[in-house]
Parts: sequence; C-alpha cells; structure tokens
Amino acid sequence: MATPPVQAAARKLENPQQRAPFPSRDLAIFLATAVILVTMVTASIALRRLLRGLELPEETAELQEEDLARRHAASAAIAAIERAQQRLPHDAASADIHTQAAARVIGLYQRRVAGSGGEREAAQLHKADQAERALRLAGLGAEREEIFNLARQSRISDATSRKLVREIDLVESRYR
Repeated sequence: MATPPVQAAARKLENPQQRAPFPSRDLAIFLATAVILVTMVTASIALRRLLRGLELPEETAELQEEDLARRHAASAAIAAIERAQQRLPHDAASADIHTQAAARVIGLYQRRVAGSGGEREAAQLHKADQAERALRLAGLGAEREEIFNLARQSRISDATSRKLVREIDLVESRYR
C-alpha cells in the first residue's frame, strides 16, 4: 500500500483529453512506493554504519558549570522546602495538603538533581496552592543563595550566576 501523499498524487494522474484515469496509474503508485521504501531502508542502514565511529564532543566547561550550579541549587531548595514545611501550621485538616504540596515541589527539584487524582473541594485546592506557593518561594530563595555562594567561592562564573539568578527571579515573579 502506498503512502497517503503518493496515493493522492497518483489519483490526480489522469489523461487530460479523455478525463480518464492515467493508463499506468497503478504502476506509478507502485514505483513511487518502492522508491520511498528503498530510500528509507538504505538511509537507515547507511546512517547506522556512517555514525558508528562518531564521537560526540565533551560537554563544555560552561555547561558543566551550569549543571553543577543547578544541582547544588536544587539540593539547597529541597532542604529549604523541608525546613519550611516544618514551620507551616499543622492542624489536622491541612496537614495532608501541606505534605502533598511539599512532595510535589520536592519532586520537581529531585528530578532536577537526578537529571520528570481525584477531585478536591475548592477550599482544599486553595490551601494546597497556598502551601505550594510558600514552599516554592522558600525553595527559590535557597536556590538563589546557593548560586551566590558558589559564585563567591569561584566555583561558577559571574555570567553563569547572573543567568541562573535571572531565571530564578523570573520564576519567583510568578509566585509573588
């Protein structure tokens, strides 16, 4: 069976004088499909052989530095979220909401360190959003401080620290 674009092109083939289908329309569909399939198979085999000896370049020092700063900042954010979670009010009604919000925010940071429900009532959802906001702000503040510490220790460059702090500021502006 031919691919849809090939079929569409072949259907348009007709004898303009008689408005009848092109006499070799089936042959045209077959040849077009064969060309496509042979090209795909040849490319997949040839590319595999061509790329076998390919060596990817090492990650640049700037990217390694940025990754280091992001991992450290995310670890600091996780610790700050855990501390902030302890300071949040823990009445029986909101304890579960605060725990879930903290787990969601910490999960985001854990994915960054590693390298990705049911209906609720409106009041519970609002409380969860408030708790998550407070925890995210605590985490972002800790990230910023850790990046400043790394820059002060000359473990990352000023340009990298400015870039990362700018990103944090933009994310933080969403929660203020």
